[in-house]
Amino acid sequence: MEPGSIGNCILVFSGLRLLRNLLLLFTLCLLASICAAQTSPQAPLIVTHKLPELNSTERVLHEVEVLKLALDKTITEFGPYELHGIPPMNRARTLVALSHNVYPNLILQMSYEDELAEQEKLAFIPFPLDRGALSYRICFMRDSLNATAKSITHLDQLKDYHFGVGIGWADGKILRHNDLQVIESNSVVSLFRMTKAGRIDFFCRGASEFFYEQQDPNSLGLTSDTQLALYYPLPKFFFAHKESKAVLNRVQKGLEIAYKDGSFNKLWSKRHLHTLERAQLKQRNVITLQNPLIKHLARDYEIYLYGPINQ
Repeated sequence: MEPGSIGNCILVFSGLRLLRNLLLLFTLCLLASICAAQTSPQAPLIVTHKLPELNSTERVLHEVEVLKLALDKTITEFGPYELHGIPPMNRARTLVALSHNVYPNLILQMSYEDELAEQEKLAFIPFPLDRGALSYRICFMRDSLNATAKSITHLDQLKDYHFGVGIGWADGKILRHNDLQVIESNSVVSLFRMTKAGRIDFFCRGASEFFYEQQDPNSLGLTSDTQLALYYPLPKFFFAHKESKAVLNRVQKGLEIAYKDGSFNKLWSKRHLHTLERAQLKQRNVITLQNPLIKHLARDYEIYLYGPINQ
């Protein structure tokens, strides 16, 4: 063999060894990166929710408890999460924040309205988070109405009175549709003050809201009506911006799991059942109002509703 040929063979052999070593190194690096990806902790999903209007470290909104339950039920499939609260704001401002996707994965419990459901930017889960408990309203009232309220038994008798509601609440639209007079304000605290001052006659709340707020100093010791209750269908659903649809789908799956395994109803009973019983709805004059905001809503959600009067 020619000397030059021997040298060429040595060069080829050396090149093959170098190529083999490079391929081995590349393979080891690739395996290391895959292992690192599998063992590194997954970044938590950020989900934003509303904080309560009345300041209390002990108060957690039922909607936040339900949201946490649904997310907990889906950790194995979807991974960890973190809940972040946003500053309290009235419904109108909150809806603007939701529509403009201001906060990451903001999920809110809102009273269903056809107009909301038809907005292109929003999506919702047709599952009534309160099982209809907030459809039954009992009232704080102007102090001087204590004797008068006992004689009210039908809708026409309410038309001379003023009802307080928050700005943008579905309640205001429902009350007006039933020919009742409405005064709006931007916060629950101001509605208490206006009722105490006599500008508002009735400020009606769901039973769980009523009995909690009754103990709060902001309610100003208002007179509690024990004879009257209003009823209007007021389905409360989770709403989110459509860009958060994947998170909303996760929450829906978690709700379905929680409902089937009984943990949702356990949480619901803790929050709502004892206050519905305490309200003694069977002993009250219950006046039914029409809700014009749910004409296009499929009635499938009604299978989840609780009917305290019929129990």
